[in-house]
Amino acid sequence: MRWRRTKPRHGAAVAGQPWTSEDIATLERTVDRAPSVHNTRPWSLTVQDRAATLHERTNAELEQHDPEGRDRRLSCGAALTNLILAVRNLGWATETRREHSPDPPDEIAAVLGSHREPPNATEGQRYRAIIRRTSYRRVFEPRAVSYLSREALLAAATSPTVFPRWVTMGEAPSVAELLAYAARVRRKDRSYQRELAMWTVGAPGEVAPGEGVPADAFGTEGVPAVGLTTSATRVPDEQRLAAWIETESLMVLSTASEDYYDHVSAGMAMQLAWLAATSLGLVASVMTQPLHLTEVRSGLRERLGLPGEPQLLMRFGYPAAVPGPRRP
Repeated sequence: MRWRRTKPRHGAAVAGQPWTSEDIATLERTVDRAPSVHNTRPWSLTVQDRAATLHERTNAELEQHDPEGRDRRLSCGAALTNLILAVRNLGWATETRREHSPDPPDEIAAVLGSHREPPNATEGQRYRAIIRRTSYRRVFEPRAVSYLSREALLAAATSPTVFPRWVTMGEAPSVAELLAYAARVRRKDRSYQRELAMWTVGAPGEVAPGEGVPADAFGTEGVPAVGLTTSATRVPDEQRLAAWIETESLMVLSTASEDYYDHVSAGMAMQLAWLAATSLGLVASVMTQPLHLTEVRSGLRERLGLPGEPQLLMRFGYPAAVPGPRRP
């Protein structure tokens, strides 16, 4: 499931019957189930004949939580993965096109249903996992993820421009130091905390229905406690945090560059790994906020010897409790 860098082919005809209204509703529902920064769903979808085009929306005010739009593009990448899987589930082979432009466009990509072709078993499993996928921001059950499962997750997240790898036990202290540092910085940052309060569901602010961060998204112990930090978060000491990291399967995804489409590709890889995990009976959550600090990003790159720019961290494990349903 790769996309090609091509010149624009806007208005290109698609032979055969267009998608039905039911097909289009399926595409819309599937895309809207993608994870996104603060549940903002920073995309829109247009459909013409058998071409579905995903556009980026930039109207969400996240000056503190997504100042460069990196999380927004990761979100759009996850939505693109869902869109491709939805088209495949409708029984069409897909061709994915995007503009070849040096400037970031508002069009993420166009997915075309080129000819009839049933989805393979892996695509079917991942499509069915979309509705079950949820963010699990609690401590995992103390059971190790198997070697075969870890290899399957790495394979799902790997692409020509995205390089996933596991954090080893020996690297846990370094990662714990960086994450604890980021949590302390964010906890004391009044502007950051003010914006977070505005985007917390149930708090006064301008959050639209369905958007925002639910109160239970703020982890209270273990690794989740340093993912999204409030002013009330009790940051664990680095030694204890390193011990938690050692017991988890923590993946770091890096990209070849900070190119606009490398961010989108990282979001696609993130969602593919997440859906693969869901298919295997695992749960996961994503951490990006610590990586918005330049010193944390450079620290991860140097201490882990990454081949590119770190974009996100993913936690995988078995749920200690039944995951709650995703917010509508």
